[in-house]
Amino acid sequence: MIPRFVTAAIILPILLLCIFYLPPTLFLLLVCLLLWIAVFELSSLLSHLKLQTYWFTFPLVLLLPWVWHYYPNQLVIYLIFSSLLCMSWSVFQDHNLKSSFQSASGNFGALFFLGIPLSIASNLQYRNPMELVLLLLILWTGDSGAYLVGRKFGKHKIFPHLSPQKSLEGYISGLLCSLLTALFLGNYFFPTWPLSYLAFIGILLGILGGLGDLFESALKRNAAIKDSSQLIPGHGGLLDRLDSLLFALPAYYILTTFIK
Repeated sequence: MIPRFVTAAIILPILLLCIFYLPPTLFLLLVCLLLWIAVFELSSLLSHLKLQTYWFTFPLVLLLPWVWHYYPNQLVIYLIFSSLLCMSWSVFQDHNLKSSFQSASGNFGALFFLGIPLSIASNLQYRNPMELVLLLLILWTGDSGAYLVGRKFGKHKIFPHLSPQKSLEGYISGLLCSLLTALFLGNYFFPTWPLSYLAFIGILLGILGGLGDLFESALKRNAAIKDSSQLIPGHGGLLDRLDSLLFALPAYYILTTFIK
């Protein structure tokens, strides 16, 4: 447990400095570096499932944040083109429909479940760095609360076939931590936002952060591995830290951009 919190205490201030002080172009480069590592870890995970990562998946994913930032009107076209390329390549590579669909799904995952959330993170840093900080704090306090309470008091397992360590006690505690963080820090950062709106954000991100964690746990369990890598001491790989963002970041972006 100690290496986990020591590593977090080192990485968090560095990340905050990057969010607040890096110019958008340099932050995009940082996002691309993180994407490259995450896609590499996903590629390794997929290889355990006997699925291949296409040679063009890396450049497609790395280009996505730049397209989103500089050519937002062309984003839908880019995603359609990337999807069609993955589907066509999978059919030409493997005439077995089932296995080609599985390989295409893995490469779709790199594009949509990694590329889109991190592209949104870059967009939020450009739009308002404080929004990105609030979102990350909501997710990470929820994750930490679930980990600490579940480790100490977790008795009732909720999805033992997906993640044996996840407990009902930990999940509820994580959700409560996300809610409290959204209410207190959200009201401090954005005093004009209604408390009901902040509470909804906290609950939504708490739920979706947990789902992202379970989604990655299911992948790792099917691949028979514990962590996506050993890159971060006490935490595993980068994917193990990004899993809570997979569904939460797109939902937050839609909520605050199109619905608020």
